[in-house]
Amino acid sequence: MPPSPPWWHSVPVPNGCTLRRKQVFEYTTPEQMYRVELFENPDGTCYAIGVPEDSERLIVYGSNVVDSPELALRILVDKIRRESGIFHTSPHSEEDDSSEDSESGEMGS
Repeated sequence: MPPSPPWWHSVPVPNGCTLRRKQVFEYTTPEQMYRVELFENPDGTCYAIGVPEDSERLIVYGSNVVDSPELALRILVDKIRRESGIFHTSPHSEEDDSSEDSESGEMGS
């Protein structure tokens, strides 16, 4: 026997309206904390959205719509892991780069 849908799937809503379930998670890396929201549609499909907390820029990471909440979260975490380095640079990296340039300039003189 297939598992029965969650209780909220049977809540009646007017035509043209949708009842979607949302769960909130916190994903923390050494560099950043992310607010993650997992959405479950009435048909059982899911997607996840993540936004860094306390960031100077608003960056929204998202998964595609998939058949599993676990898969949506896995896709999102992987996307954050791959793409966060593109948007977040360490404040020390620019200083380190400039000090390396000045050192190499002195050695070449």
